[in-house]
Amino acid sequence: MFEIERGKPLHCVEMVTGKSLTGTLLISVEEISARIYSYTEFFFIEDNDQPVILLTETNHIVSLHSNITTVPGRTSRTIEPKRTIHRQDFVSNLAIVGHDPWMSHDKVKRVTFVVEHTKQLMRHKRKVKAIGRGRYPKEGDLTIFTDDAQGMTLRAGYTATYGSEFDSPKELWPGFEIEFDAPQSTTDYIVHVSDYVDFLSFCLGVKLKPTAIRVDRISFDQMKAAVKSQSYLGDHGVHYVWPETEIDKRDLWVGGSPVRSWDDEELSSFRACLVAWMNRAAEWRRSYALMMVSFGAKNVISAERLINACRWLEEVPIAQSQNALSSEEVEAISTAATQKAHELGHHQIIRERIAGAVKRVRAESAEERFTRLVAMLEEKFGKGILRGSVVAHLKRAIQFRSRVAHGHFNPESDVEFRAFAKSTKAMEAFCYLLTALDLPISKMGLERIRSNPLVRDYKHAYD
Repeated sequence: MFEIERGKPLHCVEMVTGKSLTGTLLISVEEISARIYSYTEFFFIEDNDQPVILLTETNHIVSLHSNITTVPGRTSRTIEPKRTIHRQDFVSNLAIVGHDPWMSHDKVKRVTFVVEHTKQLMRHKRKVKAIGRGRYPKEGDLTIFTDDAQGMTLRAGYTATYGSEFDSPKELWPGFEIEFDAPQSTTDYIVHVSDYVDFLSFCLGVKLKPTAIRVDRISFDQMKAAVKSQSYLGDHGVHYVWPETEIDKRDLWVGGSPVRSWDDEELSSFRACLVAWMNRAAEWRRSYALMMVSFGAKNVISAERLINACRWLEEVPIAQSQNALSSEEVEAISTAATQKAHELGHHQIIRERIAGAVKRVRAESAEERFTRLVAMLEEKFGKGILRGSVVAHLKRAIQFRSRVAHGHFNPESDVEFRAFAKSTKAMEAFCYLLTALDLPISKMGLERIRSNPLVRDYKHAYD
């Protein structure tokens, strides 16, 4: 109902100054921008944390949020007849389109969205078959699941379009939804959408993004009641500047996904993992973000990709270093060492340095840490989930990181480049499996994860 054609400039009238100044609006993949003109007098629309409201030629109300504005410009004719045309430009991060303005104080109760490349992942065979039998499928067949997570309700379902000749759908695709217990601001709701999309990306091992985002001020039940009473005015479409990421079609094979929705048993695991993913998101969100960066960097081998993979490891909550020595053991060794230094006549500063060095030994080494974590992975996913030499590759990744942290990586030979690439992919596969470690993945999913793109790419990389 409130769709705007992307990439097409629209004539508009602003609804902020009360003067109905005209201009143009552009919403495209690359930008969201507006230019407002006055043909009579100077004007300036201030950035006061409120949206710029526009009425377009297509009768849409567009609310521009998170705006950057320019110094007012003008075009003047200095000879008779003298004229001056004033203008002001806006670049926005968010445009909300609907039947009325979406103000800064408005809250999102419910959000729906689509994620491309998830058709096969969400294809429940029995439900899809039932939908294909007739033009009026049952609500239970259109609904994939409804689950409660921390502070929200998670939903997924099918949308179908039908032609005039056949009762079976011309097109069928999955859609996703979050309803919040406490309505969210436009800044906060998208964080939870990203968490949901991150999970779908995790399943396939590729960087996905939400599209066709729509927000509503009312709940799902309130919306259904309003539709029944013919009082529902509609939701609002949301547009961001969200660049596309190139995806290798081979990576979209669901045979490497730890969870999928093909039947009731598989769907049960999918739902349990999604709820666990969303419930832990507050603690894991930085790790999720770095995972998505790794997914988006698969087509290039670079210093930045390796550094990101190493940062990913440091943000995985369950992968933190442990102490190799207890506090009591450290204290005993430190006391003995400093006492011996005193007997040998060393000054107090030397004895303090010795004590500090002993305390640093307390932390497990990189090899000890990697060996411990790999053992945890093998206990969950089985022996051979990563190659036997993975600890050496992970240690080498840390060494490469030290070399490239302050400059561009320039390999000395093809052999070193292959070693660098192998180490990068080892770190990414390692972090991916650590991310999956605590999720309630089914036995079938544990087998499939061996074919996930990140695990596969590490195993197939030349050393």
